[in-house]
Amino acid sequence: MERRSEYRFPFSRYPAVRIALLLIAGILLYQYLELSVYTNIILFGSLTGIYLLTEWWNNRHISIVWPNIASLLFMLIIVGFGMFRTSIQAESDDSETIQLLQISDWEEVQVSGNVQSMSRTSAGKIRWDLKVEETKVGDVKTDQAYKSRILADELNQQPTLGDEVEITGILIPISEKRNPEDFDYKGYLKTQGISVQIKANTLLKVTSNTEVLEWIWWREKALDLVDKNFNETTAPIAKALLVGYKQDLSSESKTAFARAGLSHIMAVSGLHVGFIVAPFWIIIPYFWTKKYGSQIGLALLIILLIYYAGITGFSPSVMRASVMAVFLSYGKLFHRINDSINLTAAAAIVLLIVDPAQLFEIGFQLSFAAVLIILLMLPVIQNKLPYWVRVRWYGKPLMVVIVSLVVQFGLYPLQVFYFGEISLVSPLANALFVPLLGVVVPLSLIALLATSLTSTVGFIVNYPSLKFLSWMNDFVTSASGWDWAWMNASLDSGFIFVFWLFLIFAISAWHIPAMRWKLSIGIMASLCVLLSLNVIEKVQPGKLTVTYFDVGQGDAALMKTPQGKHILIDVGVWSPGYNSGNSVILPHLKSKGINKLDAVILSHPHADHIGGIIDLMEGVEVEVIYNSGYNYDSNLYKNYLRKASEKAIPVQPLTAGDSLLIDPTMLMVVLGPDGKIHNSDPNEHSVVLHAIYGESEFLFTGDAGEHQEQRILQQYGNLLDTDVLKVGHHGSRTSSSLSFLQEVTPELAIISLAESNRFRHPHREALNRLGQTEADLLFTSREKAIVLESDGIKINRVHWY
Repeated sequence: MERRSEYRFPFSRYPAVRIALLLIAGILLYQYLELSVYTNIILFGSLTGIYLLTEWWNNRHISIVWPNIASLLFMLIIVGFGMFRTSIQAESDDSETIQLLQISDWEEVQVSGNVQSMSRTSAGKIRWDLKVEETKVGDVKTDQAYKSRILADELNQQPTLGDEVEITGILIPISEKRNPEDFDYKGYLKTQGISVQIKANTLLKVTSNTEVLEWIWWREKALDLVDKNFNETTAPIAKALLVGYKQDLSSESKTAFARAGLSHIMAVSGLHVGFIVAPFWIIIPYFWTKKYGSQIGLALLIILLIYYAGITGFSPSVMRASVMAVFLSYGKLFHRINDSINLTAAAAIVLLIVDPAQLFEIGFQLSFAAVLIILLMLPVIQNKLPYWVRVRWYGKPLMVVIVSLVVQFGLYPLQVFYFGEISLVSPLANALFVPLLGVVVPLSLIALLATSLTSTVGFIVNYPSLKFLSWMNDFVTSASGWDWAWMNASLDSGFIFVFWLFLIFAISAWHIPAMRWKLSIGIMASLCVLLSLNVIEKVQPGKLTVTYFDVGQGDAALMKTPQGKHILIDVGVWSPGYNSGNSVILPHLKSKGINKLDAVILSHPHADHIGGIIDLMEGVEVEVIYNSGYNYDSNLYKNYLRKASEKAIPVQPLTAGDSLLIDPTMLMVVLGPDGKIHNSDPNEHSVVLHAIYGESEFLFTGDAGEHQEQRILQQYGNLLDTDVLKVGHHGSRTSSSLSFLQEVTPELAIISLAESNRFRHPHREALNRLGQTEADLLFTSREKAIVLESDGIKINRVHWY
């Protein structure tokens, strides 16, 4: 039997790892406590003072206890420094100018500054990121610098990257996250250092950028050279690949590369920095032969990396990779202990001290996690490969596949948590293209230099890269359409991160018997917890969850039944270039791992209730569509019927008295329409649904008006009592009649509407009548999406933000 010797993990070998973890703990602790800068200064100063006193005492007395106390205090100092540094950044991000602008929404503003980037929205509208140098709001004028997002689609003239501009416009509030699984646009802009958004009305002045000493000038020239060397199809890809400029990539291209598992090559990062540094490493032995050669070599490398980082816009991914490359090269040049894990942690420390907010960026988490997973797991797997396999011609492509599989395996929880899907074709795609990128990227950069001297030579040098990107784009476009190329996924529990950590560490330490057994125990224990949580969830009484989406001036609600069925009641709004199905509902379903809707109920055929149905049918399996049976003369209505027919999705009209047998634990009764045509108003023929689970009752009324309410009263008057009412017609005066509300007697009334709408909903008359019921009123315009949960006895609100 294998003898398990005593083993102690060598913590002393990883000082940078310990410091990085303590610094991260300080940053997280600040997010939880949110102490002021002054409080953090006092805390950090006090800890430092106590530590110095402890060291002074320790140097004069022999003791076992005091050194341990000093070590503990030193660790607390690092935590305190993390809190202190984060609090300084938080205060600097909230400057007086930004505070003024954030309370001046819809006011006119005049700004001047430098155009840092230009891009288009998914609807094709132009926007800039402007480094503002001067601002004027009303009588207030300030030269405090900040970054602003400029909506510039209505301007007759557009500047170029790096130009100095002066504009007037209106301050527009940045869209907040309105639904549980929405993209957090405001949070994203904050990670880019942007807290202000302006809709440009007039371009007063444009001054071309001629400052050769500014990085933006070099970046603009590099992008111009890329346009010369590549065609319309490949130029956006080349800009992302070589310079990290992804603004010209369409959303379809970004999705295709993600599903093909190649999105990482579109973000200039460690892979690209590695291609830049590789030639330098080849000539490192030459520097060893010269006096001060190591110092000169390190200086040249730093200059090279700073220049490349400059033309890529000093993106966080390039800075992370460059810092790590400098640390690794330092170890190589000066014959220092070259511990990659420690050096990776040292790079993280430097970056987090410069910008603690990077800790919460997806790119930071994914890049450092990927590097650590490779460093931990790949050596173990490599040692299992026979030597003769590694030295054959297919050894390198095989290693690329293995690295891709290792990274994809290791990052699985993070990828699912952030993106909700996993690429299955990634190992094949990476094996085909990544090895060749080692030639294509340096060759393309050389071609850019050649083109700046002579276009003909540059085109000839770049031609292989042009063909390569064309082939890669064709492959990615095809692969993203394969049914098996990617799959949606979701995490049932956050505890899976703990299980996954134990799993990765166990694989990495499998060659150490004592660690192997300890980590195996950790795997089994965390697996038991996961299974226990799953069993507890299953034995508990099923819960009904209803999510009333915030879709603006429209309706959409998702019902998850106690047995896991999913019913969507209305699908939100449609407008040119936008619909709620694509922008709100599908991202929610994808994030929750919902691949099928057991029923979609369309209360009536107006665009604010059926707006997202076509995109919904394209994006998820729909079992059946129920509607009111009211024929309507609109293109959207006709198109959705045609699309349903093409996809063989049954469309069934509902009438009063029907029951929906979707979940046997629930009673779902249709109260309207009655099957007759009473007038020309589709609102008065809405599907009205009464959903009952145990003692909890929910009433969905579509846009039913007073006439339909009276018909329902006559037929079902004493059966209308409910707990939650989805108020009819967005709070219009033509709905929610007093006699109807007196029978419904809701405890909670939900009104779905936009804050600013041309109908001026909700109307005072309807609110007055609702007020007489003493129901709690909730507006999606104020509350954002509203999530309710019932165990069949009690209804609770779930606060998701």
